[in-house]
Amino acid sequence: EKKTCGMSLQVAKADIMTSPKNERKFAKVVEPFVCGGTAASFASVCIHPIDLAKVRLQLYGQLNPGKKIPSFPSLLSEMVQKEGFGSIYKGVDAAVGRQMVYGTARIGLHRTFSDKLVEMNGGKPINFLT
Repeated sequence: EKKTCGMSLQVAKADIMTSPKNERKFAKVVEPFVCGGTAASFASVCIHPIDLAKVRLQLYGQLNPGKKIPSFPSLLSEMVQKEGFGSIYKGVDAAVGRQMVYGTARIGLHRTFSDKLVEMNGGKPINFLT
């Protein structure tokens, strides 16, 4: 076990990670990623039934040329009646999985890069129009 200034290396690491200053810095770094990923996933769950119905309406029109396309509400109610309430959430796991990766990275990295640009600009906001 390595000793650093009279402390074991593990004790030194634990001390660094539990200091309030480092905890705040870590929280500030991960906050946009956690909030962004959570928001993107929640939005995906909310919008999924609408997106699923849109795709089914598009496919219906292509697979049944000449037939009257059902209305949006009637398609959703028919799905629930015939296939159960869970039918309007088929595939939501893939949608949420995508947002957990893509939404988290997109929103978190946006904040990271924006903060770095402001820092490089002397703390002044970035004006892309000039």
